[in-house]
Parts: sequence; structure tokens; C-alpha cells
Amino acid sequence: MRFNFNVVGPASFSLWIAPDDMRRTPRIRVVIDRTRETVIEAWLHFPQLKEFGWHVNGVCGFALSDASCPGLDQAQSYDIYDADTNILLYRYRAGAPYRPARVLSLDYTINQDNVARDMLFPEFALAYFGIDDIHYDLLRCIFDIKYSDSMLLQGSVLLKRYEDVIIDGGYVKTILVVDPYVELAKRILWLRRMAEIGKDPAQSWRVDHLRGPCAFAAGLDLGSVSALRKGFDRLDVSTFTWLENPLTRHLSCSAPGETMKPGHWTVAIETLSHFHVIGHQHFWGAYTAMLGDVLGLQGPAVPERRVPGPVLELAETLSRVKNTLGLVEMDINLSDKVYTIIEKQWEKA
Repeated sequence: MRFNFNVVGPASFSLWIAPDDMRRTPRIRVVIDRTRETVIEAWLHFPQLKEFGWHVNGVCGFALSDASCPGLDQAQSYDIYDADTNILLYRYRAGAPYRPARVLSLDYTINQDNVARDMLFPEFALAYFGIDDIHYDLLRCIFDIKYSDSMLLQGSVLLKRYEDVIIDGGYVKTILVVDPYVELAKRILWLRRMAEIGKDPAQSWRVDHLRGPCAFAAGLDLGSVSALRKGFDRLDVSTFTWLENPLTRHLSCSAPGETMKPGHWTVAIETLSHFHVIGHQHFWGAYTAMLGDVLGLQGPAVPERRVPGPVLELAETLSRVKNTLGLVEMDINLSDKVYTIIEKQWEKA
């Protein structure tokens, strides 16, 4: 899916949507004052979309106003979604004090259990979480939104794939670095949970793309260091790629499944140097304080969400398994540099 949205006036918009199925006429869903919902089918013709090969006939456009969507100009709030994907296209709240900033929070962790996300959410007009699940073309359109100066995007994304639109969008970039062995432990435990889900025929489709990694994690004996050594000796390529140095990967790779080389670490350091707020898991207070200062947030400090005990225990065990080093080595170097810098700065403060 691709889209383009233009704000013509206070309650007047023009937009087009090119759906994934080019034979389909796109629809939008307008929710007014949280009580009334109107579904509108496209009726305007955009011949260039047909020429680009994005739609079979080019009937992809809308001109939204009180005439085409009664009640729009009197509404105290409204949300406009693509009706088929439920992607948020526009949000309006009368008098809402939204934060005038565009923020990209790179969260490369597996379950993205970051309470800072919950702290930031109410501050922004448009918020997109789990951006790693959004298709490449659609995510580029979201990054390239020009009609809102209040946006929050959070999740894991290969930054180099979207570098041009991120730079042009003037995003405040932030990241919280976590302990590499803790992240490795979380990923293995997550894969084991997904392997259990995959046993259900009704849900097996959820793990079709992770059959190899799930089988590997499910077969590990987590209670024995010697058994773990033998298990990681049998690590297949697809599982290695999925587990390998996720922090470095998200900062340096430009394609999914890209083979990582020593040069990727150098690229990751360069990319990290352009972030506005860099935090470390062991200095949670420093991270939230810096984030609040840069974005002008008020209010009490947000408490840290502790890492569960079983994750910490497995992380400690994995740190004693020598053949896991290749999975975390680049990330350890990055993490240690961030830790050292923040420690010095925080001690001075």
C-alpha cells in the first residue's frame, strides 16, 4: 500500500491510496467524535497511478470535506483510516496540546517492552508502534508524511533502508541500548514460546517464517552449559542471522538478511553518532531525563520496567557459553561504548 495525504484546510483534505491489490477500489473510514463512523469509497481519478502500475484504473482519490463527509467541519475529534488495513492516516483533536516534534524511537528488542513508549504516546497526534511489521512501501509513505509536525514512530527498522526519508523528515532519533546477552536470552525464550504456538494447527501460520529458529530454540537444554555449547555448535545460518547482533544490524544494514561483516560495526557507530538521545538499560533515569529534556516533557520520572528473573538467569548462563560470542560481539562493543560515555556524563551531572 502507498498513500499521499494533503491538508487543504481545517476540515478539507485530498488524498489517494494505492492498495496492495491494484484491482481494488480503496476506501477510507472516518470516525467522528468517537461515535459516528463513515466508510467512503474512492471516486477521483489519478491517471498517473495507473501509469506507474500502482492501480488498474487509477480511481484511487478522495476529496474530504463536510460535503463528502457530513459533520466533519463541526467535529471536536476525528480519525481517518484506510478501511482495508486500518492504518491511521490523520487524527484531529480540538485544542489538544500535542507535542510539535517528529520522533523515531528505534527499539530493536524482540518484545519492545519499553515503558518510555507508553510515556510518549499521549504527547503526539500520530503514533505508529511496531513499525517493523509495516510493509516497506507503506512505511516509506509514513516516514515521508509532511502534513503533521507531531508524530511518534517506534519499533525495529533497518535505518539505512529509509535513511533518505528519515533525514528529510527532520526526525528526533532516540534509542535505548540493552545488554546484548539479555537481548539474546529474550530472543531465545521468545522463539521457544513461538514454537509452542506453532504446534497449534490454527496458529502455525504465525511461525511459518521462523521454522528454523523456533526449532533450534525449542531444542536447547537451557539448564546445562555443556548442552548449550553443543546446541550452539549446530547453529544453522538462518537462525544465526536472526539472532546475530541485532543492535548493529538495525544501525548498519540496508536489506533484510544481509550478511554482516566487520565494516558493519563502523557503519553502526557512524549511524549512532547522528542520534539525538542515546540511552542505556543500566542508566534508565539518565535516558528518561535526556528524553524529557530534548522533547520538553513535564511530569514525574517514569519507573523502569524490570527485566524478568528468568531472562537475567539465562543471559548469565549464555555469557559462559563461548560459542555464543559471535552472536553478540559487535553489540557488546557498541553497548560498552555507550555505557562508558553515559556513565562519565551522568557522574559529572
